[in-house]
Amino acid sequence: MSVLPTDSLETPRFCGVPTFMRLPMATDLSQLDAAIIGLPSDSGAPFRTGARFGPNAVRAMSTMLRPINPYRNDINVFDTLRCADAGDAPVVPGYEEECLARIEQAVYALSSAGVVPCGIGGDHSITLAELRAVAKVHGPLALVQIDSHSDTWDK
Repeated sequence: MSVLPTDSLETPRFCGVPTFMRLPMATDLSQLDAAIIGLPSDSGAPFRTGARFGPNAVRAMSTMLRPINPYRNDINVFDTLRCADAGDAPVVPGYEEECLARIEQAVYALSSAGVVPCGIGGDHSITLAELRAVAKVHGPLALVQIDSHSDTWDK
């Protein structure tokens, strides 16, 4: 294991993360059912960038989440699923094609290991890389995207 700081030219500074819901960092994919992966890219957004900070923000707020649901007989998803945080895909800010290729590689690594990838953060363009990665393992896919932005309203 290296004791040197991560090279900011290889992995941008905004990729360092606390873990989602304080889950352990993924060290052995063979032991996991699902993993959170940050996709901090907004290179596909021509206006209002900032989605690159989404994974860190979600993780920071997720520390307040509890693993149980008191309204459903205290069900705890972590009693059934083995989950961990797989960190962030190593994106290249400003280079959309390279970002998508790196996201695809990172999501494929999880999916090909039999781990369900749960991506957080990023602009809408990252969906293409995620779909490509998962389709390599599972074949053709369908997509239902839930978007809460007001640009989808009729009026």
